[in-house]
Amino acid sequence: MGMLGPLGPMIMHRLDLTDAQRDQVKSVLESHRNDLKTIGDRTFEAHRALEAVISADTIDEAAIRARSADLATVEADMAVMRAQVRAEVWQMLTPEQQQQAKTLEAQMAQRMEYGRRQHQK
Repeated sequence: MGMLGPLGPMIMHRLDLTDAQRDQVKSVLESHRNDLKTIGDRTFEAHRALEAVISADTIDEAAIRARSADLATVEADMAVMRAQVRAEVWQMLTPEQQQQAKTLEAQMAQRMEYGRRQHQK
């Protein structure tokens, strides 16, 4: 999921944003670009470190747990940032656009759940 979480590009496109709203969204995303890059880099390194201890010749449970905890911390930081960006963008939407976004998000969640169930069969 992108920086806006479920409010990603597909949904944003379907909300018929005005030019001013599109510019505001771009501005919000631009204002968080450096933070996003930093957290993205941290996430990559945390994944890499976890994979290294998982792939080691000997199992070191403490190291695996420590690298897993590091990854969880970075993912939590990313989740908080995504929520902050989403909240900023959400305030730019009209009440009608917000309702439409909620409807589209619910439909997307249903499709994902349906796909998950089909995959489990």
